[in-house]
Amino acid sequence: MQKFVWDTSAIVNIKEPNEQGYSPGHSLFKDLADGWIDIEHLNIFPSLAVFEVAATVSKLHRKGSSMLREFYLLNENSKLYDVDSNLVDKAHELFTIDGFDKLYGADLVFACIAKVEDAYLVTMDRKLALHASKHVKVIDLNESRDSAKYRELFEK
Repeated sequence: MQKFVWDTSAIVNIKEPNEQGYSPGHSLFKDLADGWIDIEHLNIFPSLAVFEVAATVSKLHRKGSSMLREFYLLNENSKLYDVDSNLVDKAHELFTIDGFDKLYGADLVFACIAKVEDAYLVTMDRKLALHASKHVKVIDLNESRDSAKYRELFEK
């Protein structure tokens, strides 16, 4: 089973299409859900991201955006991942490894979950992608802003 840890930037991107209505986050999520990427998979949404997404949506509302607060992402191929003492026990040795030692706050949490779960880290945060890629597989959705280039990772 292939796992995908979605960071806040990627989750928010699911609801942020470009001028043509395309969103790489939405496209990847849909490709997995619809079976276009034909693999057994699990989308992991760290519980911390729930708060970060809510804060991001509030910030966008203050700026005049009409983004919906509701995100219906949890399904049979998704799970909410607890950020708790169990994760700390599994990840504490990762805090100081090269690359991870340059991450801040939730970015370190997302990278650690991806490492612990041997998962892809799905992000639009270039700094997170750069530093985490030393130790985890990263899908940088910035590389798929115009077309679904991430699909190349799953072609047989």
